[in-house]
Amino acid sequence: MTIPMGYRKIATDLHARIQQGEYPPESRLPTYAELARLYSASVSTVQRAVMLLQAHGIFVGVQGAGLYVAATPAT
Repeated sequence: MTIPMGYRKIATDLHARIQQGEYPPESRLPTYAELARLYSASVSTVQRAVMLLQAHGIFVGVQGAGLYVAATPAT
């Protein structure tokens, strides 16, 4: 049994993956549903994590096209 991660831990992990190059600048992120499965979390928890990172300029949401890593993500 996996224990779901809180949104802050998910945000920290996603940010680390960006810094490690797993998600390079301007790359498209998996969907909320895919991220929810990856982190064993609810979609709403993943959305909160993404909103936190968007507020810091790390992700950019494009209506109808998904989420992308910013061209120059904040560190």
